[in-house]
Amino acid sequence: MTKRFNLGFKYRIYPTKGQIELLNHQIFVYNQAYNICLNLWQKEQEKNRNLPKEQRKYRKTQSYDAVVKRALKFRKIPFKTVVTQQARINFLKAVNRFFSKDVVAQRLKAIEKTQTAKEKVKALKLGMPKFKSSKDVEQSFNWNNQGYSIIDIDNKRFKILRVMKQNFKIRWHRDLPNKAKIKSITFSKDVIGYYVSFNIEFEKEIDLEVSIDTFDISKSIGIDLNGYNIAISQPINNTHLIDNGANNRKVIQNSRIIKIPQRKQSRRVRKGKIGKNFKKTQKKLNKRYKKISNQKIDTYHKISKTLTDKFELIAVEDLKIKNMSKSAKGNEINHGKNVKAKAGLNKTILNASFYQFQSMLEYKSKLNGKLFVKVDPKYTSLECSMCGNRDKANRPRQDYFKCTKCGYETNPDIQASKTILKRALESFGIGTILMDLKQKAFRSVSLEIVS
Repeated sequence: MTKRFNLGFKYRIYPTKGQIELLNHQIFVYNQAYNICLNLWQKEQEKNRNLPKEQRKYRKTQSYDAVVKRALKFRKIPFKTVVTQQARINFLKAVNRFFSKDVVAQRLKAIEKTQTAKEKVKALKLGMPKFKSSKDVEQSFNWNNQGYSIIDIDNKRFKILRVMKQNFKIRWHRDLPNKAKIKSITFSKDVIGYYVSFNIEFEKEIDLEVSIDTFDISKSIGIDLNGYNIAISQPINNTHLIDNGANNRKVIQNSRIIKIPQRKQSRRVRKGKIGKNFKKTQKKLNKRYKKISNQKIDTYHKISKTLTDKFELIAVEDLKIKNMSKSAKGNEINHGKNVKAKAGLNKTILNASFYQFQSMLEYKSKLNGKLFVKVDPKYTSLECSMCGNRDKANRPRQDYFKCTKCGYETNPDIQASKTILKRALESFGIGTILMDLKQKAFRSVSLEIVS
């Protein structure tokens, strides 16, 4: 069966000094065009607020483009029309998201929960487009799928991207899929360097025929994500704890090369001495933070590829990371409890990047024609996978699980991964045998398109 995918491929580029100036200028133009559109939209909203629906006027797309071009010409800022148009397109997408059903529902829920004036103001602005700053560390701008070419050179490790009358040298670490169509191009930068990302669309033949004869239940796994490891369980009592590298990252984050500059920066901020030395030190710190982040991403890519290549069904918890990492500070009326402990837990959850790892598993599973299932996360660490007994006393300590009914003992993370796998198999009508296999359910999961 042929299936269509939309994915992003990111490559490092090595621009010359002149090309760096060009990219930085296009980023500045993109931000200015976006901010002009946002300013026009806000003024329009203010005018329409107190008017009846019949008298309200809304600006057309061509009007946004005309005002942006006129403003940039007045400021004598040279610009590429493609960049300003892409800024306007992305701005309008942000506005549409602001008025989408999901965001409106989230905003209404947030407003209902507010107890103070500050909270209400914040809730009313939930999802609203924000002005872009050219001083931010990470910047980007979009280009469309026209006026470019990718040129081969003698060195197989590199290619040339010809765009904006410039030849950008790309570190070509992986090929694009066969017959892939490039939908858009994004140039970006961070503290380490410059990058180009291709948003591509391609078709791939995937075998979706799932039956009792072809599906191997022994190649199904349940995954429980922890701050410091990834617990994996298979049906036939095969369990593993994979280190996610959090301890190594923690050692680096607490080392002298990071802690000492951090203290210097905090002293400079308190004294109001934010000058050249502050910026130099912050740049070094940002590079170290980025290196730690890249190491984590690399580790997760390797683990997720190994798992998706080896197993046919992967089950994870349907976690709501935003709810899990909410602050416990409270507000002026209701003060929080155990604020420091919750802050530490939130930091561990965010550093582990559960959502990022699950996203990698999901799109790689679907690319390979594998099954990816999300199950209800409630009580997975308290419910015994052997007898189904659910009791708080099953987990007397954070690192120990013992069922109060059947006496089953194991690592709590391994226990949770077994429960996750059990729930995933039960959702397809599968127990310990394959007699009740539901082929339609398998197909419905596999046919989801990666976006």
